[in-house]
Amino acid sequence: MDIAGFIFIAVFAASIVIGKLTPASISEASDKAVMPIVIILIFTISLWGGGQLTSISKAGSLIAYSLIYSLLTVALSYTVGIMIGERRRNGSLRLMSKTPLIFIVTLAIGWLTGVLLHVVDVGNIIEVELIALAGVIGLSSSRVMNVKSLIAGGRIGIQAGVSALLGGLLSGLILSYAFSIRLNVSLAIALGMGWYTFTGPVVALYAGPYYGLLAFLSNFLREQLTFILVPFIPGTPQALISIGGATSMDDTLPVYVSALGKDYSVASISNGLLLTILVPIVVPLVLAI
Repeated sequence: MDIAGFIFIAVFAASIVIGKLTPASISEASDKAVMPIVIILIFTISLWGGGQLTSISKAGSLIAYSLIYSLLTVALSYTVGIMIGERRRNGSLRLMSKTPLIFIVTLAIGWLTGVLLHVVDVGNIIEVELIALAGVIGLSSSRVMNVKSLIAGGRIGIQAGVSALLGGLLSGLILSYAFSIRLNVSLAIALGMGWYTFTGPVVALYAGPYYGLLAFLSNFLREQLTFILVPFIPGTPQALISIGGATSMDDTLPVYVSALGKDYSVASISNGLLLTILVPIVVPLVLAI
């Protein structure tokens, strides 16, 4: 986890404390600021995504393999999350609140703009937007945040992390056989947990540029699929949070706050933090096998 990740968590924690010490009107006002920041973040991230993909748009088979990796990893993580997640008393899955269509429209506009303008780097802008989001979510959540909710959020986050790890493990095993890719390389790709800027270069260093690019793109597409799928599919919190992998603590957190509610911000951040710690350990170890 880089310095920005530590800053994000620090701002989130500090905002909760501030929210506890200030009038309720501050928390209520922050509620209104969440949606605009979410929309801006989704646009910025998708803008960057559109610009990035244009540089490899001619590699059809690579994109197809990457999409299969991301879809299968997401599907298996989601399935495991449903199996170990919480259910209602009648046994039905929780159907989360519908997220406005503006999310999908914003994503599409961002991608199109990125493709047309060939945007290649908006990382600094995204970091600023994420810190702003951490502040308003912390203030907004402060009134419902207590020891019980923190413990519950941590438990759900760990369960989601386990679901994501098992989903990645199964996906790597299956696709190693299907695509005749070395098992350790396939596992490293699938266990990247959406952290493409780390997994891509590490895999490239070990297995060459083709597999590095496959690792980068498959994990990048996992992040983008999170934006598209989470708002519109039913599931347990564990299942839905597992889809985002390590990104649930930052880039895809806005979607979880909007789709699941601010009560699940701790669970999303806990899942992302756990996986962010584990990925730099697990991926190199797997490659060394």
